[in-house]
Amino acid sequence: MSKEIVFGRHPVMEVLKAGKRPVEVIFHVPQTAGKMEDLFGLARKKGIPLKTANTHQLDQRTQGGNHQGILAVVEPVQPHPLDFFIDLVRSKSERPVIVVLDSIEDPHNFGAILRSAETFGIAGAVFPKDRSCGINSTVVKTSAGATEHMDFCRVTNIAETLKKLREEGFYVVAAEADGEIPLPSFEPRFPLAVVVGSEGKGVRPLVRKNCDAAVSIPLAGAVSSLNVSTAAAVVFYEVSRHRR
Repeated sequence: MSKEIVFGRHPVMEVLKAGKRPVEVIFHVPQTAGKMEDLFGLARKKGIPLKTANTHQLDQRTQGGNHQGILAVVEPVQPHPLDFFIDLVRSKSERPVIVVLDSIEDPHNFGAILRSAETFGIAGAVFPKDRSCGINSTVVKTSAGATEHMDFCRVTNIAETLKKLREEGFYVVAAEADGEIPLPSFEPRFPLAVVVGSEGKGVRPLVRKNCDAAVSIPLAGAVSSLNVSTAAAVVFYEVSRHRR
């Protein structure tokens, strides 16, 4: 199995804390060691080798990413089959919420959505095999390691997946600029699946057709739209408010 890299203090620390995927080795720049004693202590406790490297070497490995002097070589995230994923998120909460990412190709948007999702208690994410970003090092970094605390499912067809989720009792709602339900009036039902679409195009028509409803965020400023990751965070907050 091919290995992947995770870089940055918070993402590497979250990989270690979550313990969901094995870490082969951690490389670090000696000059930054004083800022990462907790991380090193946890790595030593888990028996993970710590090796030194220079900044140039880490720059090359991360293609100029903001590695903060640390990089871990890890096993890739393993998405679950849909049936197992559904059972898993249900086992963790009486009112589970998942996010369905419809054709989000930009890794920074993908990671930012996952960061706010995990922060507001979203259990997992579903995304397609084609026309979508995967869980790569940029996504992990942008999510600040939130990827390590969520479950994932990668599917062939989002529209068919929504049909299956609805059959399994999930209420499926799309977040769209022209959604018929203003977010303040939205009364979520659980289990819940929130569908977010790509920048510019939004949720694809066939995907939206397989949703139970669509919500919109009322805006009051001169700018008429929100970045998809910002809009998703607003929806997640509102859902978490109802769950509490």
